This record gives sequence, C-alpha cells and structure tokens, in this order.
Amino acid sequence: MTEAANRKRLIWIALVAVGVLVLLVAGIVAWNVGSVRLEAAKKLDQATTLVESADRYVIAIDAVVRAEVTADVGRRARELEPTVLTAKNQLADAARLVTQARPKLNDEDRRRAGLLKTTAEAKIAMMEQAPLILSANSKAAEAQPLAEEAWALAIASDALADSAVASYNKLTKAGVQASVLNNGKAEQGFKDARDLFSRAATAFPEAGMDRYVAYVDQKLAQVAISRKSDAAWLAGQIAQANALIAPYNKADAKGVAMVKALPQTPAVAIADAYKTTADAATDAYFEARRRASTTDQLLKGF
Repeated sequence: MTEAANRKRLIWIALVAVGVLVLLVAGIVAWNVGSVRLEAAKKLDQATTLVESADRYVIAIDAVVRAEVTADVGRRARELEPTVLTAKNQLADAARLVTQARPKLNDEDRRRAGLLKTTAEAKIAMMEQAPLILSANSKAAEAQPLAEEAWALAIASDALADSAVASYNKLTKAGVQASVLNNGKAEQGFKDARDLFSRAATAFPEAGMDRYVAYVDQKLAQVAISRKSDAAWLAGQIAQANALIAPYNKADAKGVAMVKALPQTPAVAIADAYKTTADAATDAYFEARRRASTTDQLLKGF
C-alpha cells in the first residue's frame, strides 16, 4: 500500500472516530436534558400533590369564612384553626418546588407550573388572613348567645323592677309585699344577666360586653335601694323609706343614661366588634381568594 493510500486510510479512521465521538456527546447531552426535565416534571407533580392536599384544609376554612356566624360555625372555626399552618406549609413547599422545577420544564409544563405557583401563593395569602377571621368567628359565635340571653334577662328584670315600684307606690301592705316579691325576682334576674354578660365579655373582649356588665351592676344597685325602702316601710320606718326616694331616682336616672349610651342590642355590639376586628383581614382574604379561584379555573385546562 502506498504512502498516499495509508494517509487517506488514517484520515478516514479519524473522521469516523470524530463522528462517533460527536454522536456519543450528543447522546449524553440528550440524556442529561431528558433526565433534568424528568426530575423537574417529578417536582412539578409533587407540587401539584401538595397543593391538592392543602386544598382540603383551604376549602374547609373557606366555608367557615364565608358562612354567617352561628354556634356551629364557631365550633368549626375552633377546630380548623390548627390546620391553617399545615395548609400554609404545604403551599409554601409547593411554591418552592415549582420555583426549582420551572426553568427546566418544557413550554407547556412551564405554563402549568406558573399557574400552580400563582394559585399556591394566592392561597398562602388567604391562609395568612384566616387565623384572625376564624378567631373572630369563634369569639363572636361564643359571645352572641350568652349576650342575647343576658339581654333578655335584663329587660325582663327591668320590667319586674318597674312593677315593684308601681306596687310600692300604692303605699299598702299588700302593695309593698308585692314590691318585695318583684324586687327579689328582679335582683336574681340581674345577677344571672351579669354572669352571662361576664362570660360574653371573656369570650369576645373586643365587643365591649363590660359596658353591659356595668349597666347591670347599676340596676342591681338601684334594686338594692328599692329593697331597703320595702323593708323600711314594712318595719313602719316611713321617714327612712321616704328618704330613699331621692337616691333611688338618682340611681334610676343613671341607669337610663347608661342604657342610652349602649349599642341598640348586644348583638349589634358584637357585630360591630366583629367588623372592626376582621374586616381588613376579610377584604384581603377575598382578594386573594379571587386570584386563587381565577388561577384554579385556568389550571383545569391542563
């Protein structure tokens, strides 16, 4: 074989070797790209699973946030409060996985990943507001029936106290004895109302139920004066009984002024306190909810 032929043969072998090497490198690159995308797709699936898991809590919490405040809703709010952090953590983990995976995904999966991150972040924003709203629901639900019962008792007791005064003003033994009976019932009713208002104040401190406690205390002081007057009259101490008229009228006027300064009903006071406590959080919650709902609808297309 001539020298020229040998040279051609060596060149051909070199070209083949280079071609094999190029193919080998291309194969390795293709394998790496495929492996990276496969890993990214796996992370996207994990993120999707996390969002779906968090949605169990998000949906339950959302139902309470949107419901009217009732005893059952308050109980459910208390049950769900510990789940807020669980949902928030799952959503944060999902957003982190999507951030890691998104640059390495194909175009379609990248679009889905963007939507998934948007909805996760929107739901995190919902969960950031949820604790305050759930707490307000829980407190209002506990306080409201207590305050309503207390108010009904206070109204009934006030009527009994007025009836006692009317009976006393007959200035007869039977009339004063009827006053004693009605004052006794009024006093017990006001005491029961005070206990209920105190419990309502403990349940929802922001609602100002202490104002109602103070009003009932004033009514108890007024009834105490009336009872002293009853006892003095029945004991024949008419001058002493008459001397209690001015303090009674003063106590009555103070009670009237106090009740005029109160909200129309305790339910109104609780509703106002709920609004003050939770309105800003509720507005932020529903804005985030709107974003999450819009994005969830888009995700259904994938």
